[in-house]
Amino acid sequence: MKIKGVIAMITTRYIGIILSALVYMLPNLVNAEEHIVNAAAREFKPAIIYVQPGDTVKFTNMTSHNSVTYLVPEGGTGWGEKGKMAGGTFITPAIDAEGIYGYVCEPHIGFGMVGVVVVGGVSADDKAAMKERAMAELQGPFKRLIGKINKIKPTLK
Repeated sequence: MKIKGVIAMITTRYIGIILSALVYMLPNLVNAEEHIVNAAAREFKPAIIYVQPGDTVKFTNMTSHNSVTYLVPEGGTGWGEKGKMAGGTFITPAIDAEGIYGYVCEPHIGFGMVGVVVVGGVSADDKAAMKERAMAELQGPFKRLIGKINKIKPTLK
């Protein structure tokens, strides 16, 4: 009898933990949106998008393109595989960390095919810090991301 009681208590505890985790994660799962970026001949449309944590970005028309992050905020996870084409469509994992993500199409970087995803609240100071980081870290045509960062409209004061 004691063993059945212990098993029931452990089972109840694990169910409680799982339910607590779902309650915590559910708002992001329910409210998450998928945003679309189209890869045109030599540019991403739109080149700058504003999303919320938990959202995804779907890149379409990617047969001769890729989307690879070269600037990722602290705590963020980039996407794309350097040197690998995306195929017809590519969807990012859920983007959870707030900040500025700079990405490029490697085959068309020479044409300035770059873009930015702004996640959540970003201040003018955040924008300036990412621009400074881009100036220090990026080389050659990858510095074209700086032009897109300059066009970001801060979402926080």
